[in-house]
Amino acid sequence: MKHTGHAVLNAPVDRVDLEHWLFTLTDADYQACSRGHRAAGTFVQDGVRGMVNVEAIGGHLIVQHYREVAATPSRVEMLSERSRVHLFHLVPATVQVRWTMWVTARDEETSDFRCTVELTMNPLPRALGTLSALGPAIRAHTTEETGLFAADVARELGSASRR
Repeated sequence: MKHTGHAVLNAPVDRVDLEHWLFTLTDADYQACSRGHRAAGTFVQDGVRGMVNVEAIGGHLIVQHYREVAATPSRVEMLSERSRVHLFHLVPATVQVRWTMWVTARDEETSDFRCTVELTMNPLPRALGTLSALGPAIRAHTTEETGLFAADVARELGSASRR
């Protein structure tokens, strides 16, 4: 199950720093990025940065323990190898979630921001996820989240330019 959301940032690509934005994102800012976001926090373990996210998507609770795969100002890839999904908030399952965000130049004044969420599930959770419309919920959530993340990045750009 994979979906990519897209938004346009009203900023040139060289002013965007996704790595800084993600690893300084506060719990309150994370919650403000989507109505399904419940909590988030960052950590460093064995020299690798990570993030814990808790979100409710389409009636399902997901707890993700991401570790940094790669991070630059224009691209961040995070992997949660053992995310816990609670289908209908009741049936627990373990899934792998890859979260990738990147920005590319559109023109001198704007950038394209993309956010991809990819879930890898065993057959039983995949079947339950299909029956419960988890796929469409992930697509809707990623689309909403991408626009709100873009707004948050843009807000940070605005505050950075005033510093």
